[in-house]
Amino acid sequence: MNSSRRIAEPQLVGWGALEGEQLHGAREDGSVLTIGIFDGLHRGHQRILAAAERLASAAGLHRIHIGFDPHPDLLLRGAAPLRLLDPTEFELRLAAAGVELWRDLPFDAEMRDTEWDVFLARLVAATGARSIVLSPESALGRGREGRLDRIRAWGATRGIQVHPVAEARTDGGPIRSTLIRAAIAAGDLSRAARALGRPHAIIATRTSVDIELRVDGEGFALPPAGEYEVRIGTAAHRTGRLPLTGRVVRAVFDPAGRSLVLDPSARERLPRGGERLRAALLKRFAGRRGR
Repeated sequence: MNSSRRIAEPQLVGWGALEGEQLHGAREDGSVLTIGIFDGLHRGHQRILAAAERLASAAGLHRIHIGFDPHPDLLLRGAAPLRLLDPTEFELRLAAAGVELWRDLPFDAEMRDTEWDVFLARLVAATGARSIVLSPESALGRGREGRLDRIRAWGATRGIQVHPVAEARTDGGPIRSTLIRAAIAAGDLSRAARALGRPHAIIATRTSVDIELRVDGEGFALPPAGEYEVRIGTAAHRTGRLPLTGRVVRAVFDPAGRSLVLDPSARERLPRGGERLRAALLKRFAGRRGR
């Protein structure tokens, strides 16, 4: 990994912007491309990013990641899944993995209905991709018809290397974001952490009660009510850097009130003021619902 790289400001862009001057250097020099939502940046995603970074470093190529917004499930299934990672922390983790530029394309009806080879041809032309790194289960384009075997054959006729990366596994099966969400909802934090490669963390801000935090935003994967061991620290910000650290304390989480009430002993050990705080969920105390 090249940790000295800083990720470009993430943006939701259309094809016109993607094909504009901003990526002129990548089109001239060439890039290694990864594609997908990468929800939560779990260990499977990390494996793909690491392989892409090795290829880019060896060949002196740029590193570009293309995602989609909103999540395709919103259009395909009528609802977007719960988020697994704070957006700002997502940016920092992409940058730490060597990604130089990340752009989201709008996932709308036109994108949904685009043939996979038409989509890839336009994307490769826009990004200067010489290599594409994918997982074995990758599927692109209308009806998810652009699967790995087709993409590899397509790339071979155009001088584009397509590198499949073996899927990461844990607990006897492949890592999937849906299984991570299920583990979090059940309070199985150890299983979620094994798949993510780190403890699941929620973002909250201090309320007028100095030991109470309020969970930020909506649509975030949350654990069940109970008492937890958490690591509380300042949340990621774009001028910051990894790793994210903090103090280990006990806290009671109430999903109905979206509140995290800390043990009073934590009062003098936490960041002061109105900072966004990050609570990494380390352990759930069995059978304890509150105080």
